[in-house]
Amino acid sequence: MHNVSSIRQINNKYVNALNICWINKMYNVKYLMKYTLPLISLVLMLSIYACNGKVETKHDRVEDIQAKKQLQGTWVNDIEGNIVFYFRGDSVFYDDSLSTPVTFHVYHDTLFIDNHPLTAYPIKKLDSTELCFVNSEGDETTLVRAGKDVIPLARGEYKGAVTLNQRRKIKNDTVMIYKDKHYHAYTQVNPTTYKVYRQTTNNDGLRVESLYYDNIVYIALYEGQRKVFGSNITKADFAGMVPQAYLDQAVLSEILVDNATERGVRFIAVLSIPDSYTNYRVNIDIDMLGKKTLSI
Repeated sequence: MHNVSSIRQINNKYVNALNICWINKMYNVKYLMKYTLPLISLVLMLSIYACNGKVETKHDRVEDIQAKKQLQGTWVNDIEGNIVFYFRGDSVFYDDSLSTPVTFHVYHDTLFIDNHPLTAYPIKKLDSTELCFVNSEGDETTLVRAGKDVIPLARGEYKGAVTLNQRRKIKNDTVMIYKDKHYHAYTQVNPTTYKVYRQTTNNDGLRVESLYYDNIVYIALYEGQRKVFGSNITKADFAGMVPQAYLDQAVLSEILVDNATERGVRFIAVLSIPDSYTNYRVNIDIDMLGKKTLSI
């Protein structure tokens, strides 16, 4: 790569040569062409390379750190009241799957989210309270920063109310085949007299307490004729996985059979607070040795 010093040396070389030609009154066109054309070509080539290199570096490397800091936190649709984005560090979470973060960047007033493929949203306005950007359909979308009373979804928490099972015994048998193994998964929801209290505020501003009953769910897993696992599951088994404040008001509504893998069979426990719009789902994995593992 040629630096400024080398270009100057080349330039001086040719300028001196031209001066000599002028002084000696040598007006030979071939002599002038021999020195001037290579100089012009070299200077133009280096100038174009330098300009292109500078633009590419700025565009690809320099991130707007200040804008990235301003985005941190929760942004909601003020009209509908729902969470749209939750930015934390280098990751963005969506309201319907906040347990799956996606990397984001800000370059030249554009928000880039590392989806597949990459998604770009031109930013029209960004300050401490408002975010306005152009969405994928070309329309402007305005969001406001959420207040302290808006809490983003946590790991294992899902949007949407579920049908709460009350006072009903439900049995489910599922037969699965994975490669050469035959599995039989069994679940039974058993109503209990364990009380769950749910406090709400009515239209008159009065606190109203509703009473619900929790469930115990028995799950069993067989491989062929061999019993691999069998046990009662209660909501207390999920302490440490689900926030205690949520768990205290929740009902273990049911346990679903998900699928079979080479490691065993996965069940999914559904816990819901009555008359709420979120629910928690906890994975229960049973391996072929009968070991139970919980995850979200």
